[in-house]
Amino acid sequence: MTQAESAISARARAVAEGLIRTKRARHSGVLDQGMLKLECMSGGFYWVSLDGQRLLRGDNIWEEAEELQPKFADAMERAAR
Repeated sequence: MTQAESAISARARAVAEGLIRTKRARHSGVLDQGMLKLECMSGGFYWVSLDGQRLLRGDNIWEEAEELQPKFADAMERAAR
């Protein structure tokens, strides 16, 4: 595991896993611009902060991404269990 991968919190991993299990995101995620980036099945990307506290969706994190409701991130974390 690389240093960057070890910076990803358990919550961020769970949110990403929930997005994948619910078929909202594709299986391959990458670290990009300090966030975990997952390809959204319906277009664009999900962006998960490394601490798992923020979840955004959009093509470009800094210009177009919208922050999703915290309850949605909580639901994705639960879906990973």
